[in-house]
Amino acid sequence: MRGKLPAAFGLAVALVAASAGCHHDKHGLMFKPKEEVVLPADEARFNNPPTAQYKKRPAKSADDKALLGRQMGGPGGGMGGPGF
Repeated sequence: MRGKLPAAFGLAVALVAASAGCHHDKHGLMFKPKEEVVLPADEARFNNPPTAQYKKRPAKSADDKALLGRQMGGPGGGMGGPGF
């Protein structure tokens, strides 16, 4: 029984490896889709896109208390301690 189990396992592995091996389409039967260029419709939303008036960011001041710019906790680390 002990000799049959590894042999059966080895045979199963060999069959899986053989079936999952390289597959070549030697007769060129696989479907090859052709690339097709599709232009957008002739509509105003595509021809004349809207132009938004964007505002510039305000200048950052030295006394800005945003969470992303300040260090939490005392010297040596934040809430988790040093290294966190």
